[in-house]
Amino acid sequence: MIKFLLLLCCFSLSLLGRDTLVPINDPAKLPKSAIELWQDYDPHAEPLEVKIIKEWKTDEVTTRYLTYKVGRFKGADSRIAAYYSLPNKPGKHPAFVWTHGGGQRAEKDRSVYFATQGFANIDINWLGRSVKEDIEINTDWGKVDPTQGPRFYSKALRKGWKVNLLPDEFSIDPIASPRNSNWVLLSMAGRRAITFLEKQPEVNADRIGYTGFSMGGMITALTAIDTRLKAVAPFVGGTGFKDVDFPGGIVGSSKRLHFQNLGMYQNVIDPQSYWPHVKCPVAFITSSNDFHSTFERIYRSMDLLPHNSWRVSSNVHYNHGPGPEEWAVLNLWFKKYLGDEEIVIPETPPSDFSIDNGMATFSVSPKEIDRLAGVKIYYSYDPNSRTRFWHHAEAEKSGNTWTSKIPVYPKLPLYVFGHCTYHLDQEMTLQNGSSTAFSINSKEAIHEPSNIDLKELSKLARTALIEDFSNGTTDWASRNGDSITTYKLQSPMINRSNDKVLAFTIDPQGRDHTLRLRLGSSFLSRENNLGNFTYNTKISGKDPQQVLIARKDFKGEKDKELEWAKISTFNVTLVDHTERKAIKLTDPETHAILKRIELIDRP
Repeated sequence: MIKFLLLLCCFSLSLLGRDTLVPINDPAKLPKSAIELWQDYDPHAEPLEVKIIKEWKTDEVTTRYLTYKVGRFKGADSRIAAYYSLPNKPGKHPAFVWTHGGGQRAEKDRSVYFATQGFANIDINWLGRSVKEDIEINTDWGKVDPTQGPRFYSKALRKGWKVNLLPDEFSIDPIASPRNSNWVLLSMAGRRAITFLEKQPEVNADRIGYTGFSMGGMITALTAIDTRLKAVAPFVGGTGFKDVDFPGGIVGSSKRLHFQNLGMYQNVIDPQSYWPHVKCPVAFITSSNDFHSTFERIYRSMDLLPHNSWRVSSNVHYNHGPGPEEWAVLNLWFKKYLGDEEIVIPETPPSDFSIDNGMATFSVSPKEIDRLAGVKIYYSYDPNSRTRFWHHAEAEKSGNTWTSKIPVYPKLPLYVFGHCTYHLDQEMTLQNGSSTAFSINSKEAIHEPSNIDLKELSKLARTALIEDFSNGTTDWASRNGDSITTYKLQSPMINRSNDKVLAFTIDPQGRDHTLRLRLGSSFLSRENNLGNFTYNTKISGKDPQQVLIARKDFKGEKDKELEWAKISTFNVTLVDHTERKAIKLTDPETHAILKRIELIDRP
């Protein structure tokens, strides 16, 4: 008996010292698909070894800062720090995992907010960046490093993010392997966070979801095949097809060149190999010009799902920034699929698309008409979804269907979708601000001829006007209501010849102002990226005046001259000297000051 106990003890100790993943040396034994990659992984196999570092309590919420074990790799433990918050109400609560984005960190305030909405949640600090509470104990990946380098993670083993699947001294396998992808370790951390939630007495283990922002959205996509999940909601990240260039020869529009083992990446790591196996409902929350979750890739990814329980919600004219109407969708989605509330979320609005005699017809017929707040149809001829300007199409309403007619041009693609907003039953408190509505997109209609020639875009130019604010700032984005940003200089309808000058019509109304402009070329085809440009000028007087700005007046950060057609983002700020602050350009009253922007012939 004693001998048996000794053997059992030795066996247990050997298990404790065993790596979570045994290195693979034979290429023939590497996983060939996403399913193969995870089929033998058991997120319950190793003890979590949870350590509670600090606890906070309010009347509504209890929050704990803790660490848990992800696994053991290359002979050392990997531990993740996290905030875990739960409602103080008795009973078992729905729960979810939150994974932050690149350069970000877990946040106590965010975790507390979601607990006030009725969700237990764990916000994992995968990057290892110092938390706001300045607690010394933090994430420690040990002898592996799926982070973004020492700028964020003080124990970083690499200088930055590892993109490829090749081996190095910190990788899992000594040969090119999908298991050398950082995403594998990060999804493993997420799966262990699900295990943590399962084990909490106040959590309903049958009502667990997953969400994350940007890189956290990618982690969400790779974790979504975990059958313990009942709903997922990736934010601005998680699309497949990152290896596929945009049509028309847009250089740098994919990560294709990063992979010497492209097939391995496509079949095992890219979300295109995961979405076909995701059985739970999916809400993809994004922005229309997102650099990370590009628009067409979202829909291609959702088309892979084996069910129709999905929605796309996008903030139009924004990059990497869902608005209040999109953030509201997250709460609705998890309350519907994880909670006990009877939540009705309108289905993806049915749409129809056809082309006849050079004219496209797009119609959208949203459901839940009694809750409908508005319908807009947007279109573009630009295949670069990161920088395209989405034109608002005029639509005719017949019954419960909105229809737009849009010209189709030879050798040019066409992209169209309907954006529907709905009233909430009551105003929803968000972590930042509130919302009275939420947005749901239709499917995107795509026409891509085989002979795309982007030089044809220049033939569409017919106007000098950039903005007259007759429709307010609906074609602009704004984070704070002050400065406004648009992609309008990517509209092929505007004559962007380099012999034009930029003209602002401004009425300072007897006050001193400073006009500040920031123009950028980010995310255009690589050869068109000229960098960023700035311009400042003082404006004073009592009457409307025209401010003329030539290309050479802009200060660039590279040794290149600005070209109007190679500007993706156009940002305007107007500072009132008397108030010593920027005026709110989203306020219609300020359009009596900033009246018009155009590209005109030099006087």
